[in-house]
Amino acid sequence: MMTLFTSASHAAPLLKCSVSYAGSTQIIETSITSKPYDVASVDIGERFRFKAIMVGVGNQIDYIKLYAYFQTRQNDIPIHQATYLPPFTSSNAPLKLTPFNHLYAGEVERELQYQCTLQGTA
Repeated sequence: MMTLFTSASHAAPLLKCSVSYAGSTQIIETSITSKPYDVASVDIGERFRFKAIMVGVGNQIDYIKLYAYFQTRQNDIPIHQATYLPPFTSSNAPLKLTPFNHLYAGEVERELQYQCTLQGTA
């Protein structure tokens, strides 16, 4: 999990995703990085993995990518990828970046839900 850094003028952008599976919810927070391949995916209930990447320099966001994987015994299977490009609306309030998504995978169609907001773009 990444840490929020603030400056004297305003907060740095923060991507905050609420990810749910089997009645449990995790909050995944991501700050800007210039090294997207160094961002690790997060285990969600030992059934899914979720990865949120916000690439840019300073407070400038170049793009945001969200990935979801279904975990099997052999490997993780990609089931979802979404890309968001600027411009992002400037606001002091969190911007709903994504809709409330429902993803289904596996033989019994397990469900992963997520929604992300973007903060600090003012």
